[in-house]
Amino acid sequence: MVLNTQGLPAENMVVYLLPSNPAHIVARKSSKKAEVHQKDKQFSPYITIVQKDKDVAFVNEDDITHHIYSALGPKRFAFKLRHNQEQQVLRFEQTGHVSMGCNIHDWMSGHLLVVDTPFYAVTNPQGQVTFADLPADDFKIVVWHPQLKLTDNQQAKMFHLPSDNTITISLQGEFDSIPEQKSLDEFEFLEGY
Repeated sequence: MVLNTQGLPAENMVVYLLPSNPAHIVARKSSKKAEVHQKDKQFSPYITIVQKDKDVAFVNEDDITHHIYSALGPKRFAFKLRHNQEQQVLRFEQTGHVSMGCNIHDWMSGHLLVVDTPFYAVTNPQGQVTFADLPADDFKIVVWHPQLKLTDNQQAKMFHLPSDNTITISLQGEFDSIPEQKSLDEFEFLEGY
């Protein structure tokens, strides 16, 4: 369970586990398919996780063209994704945080976290994640969010897993606000112009 600084459940936090024994990563590659959608002129989901050396499909569900880009991070890219184009697929070979935007709709922002482990999830509204069939090992548990105001937007702690007890991580940092995901022409102050 992940709790914020007020002791309340922290939703939509990335939680990933790094085993001490690297063989546990090699033995179990993630089968999860990663997709980043553009829907209603927003990235959906806001945060996507993918294991290193896996593909991410970018899917445009809007009836307009998007120009998706990332200028920083482990992979730089830019491509147009038209409304009638099925998808664009990219492979991510390096770990790290990829911030994404759209050159056409500059309010759009999304994040991709590339991790070197098959053990990852996003917390539910109760601040919880569940991992099944973990190998017995000492794990570094990392909690990450792009707006978490800590070094590298993360907090980590070591635990031996699996465990019969619920593990609770209380975050030591506050959050920046998530940028509003809508066009300037939707704000009231422009109505008088």
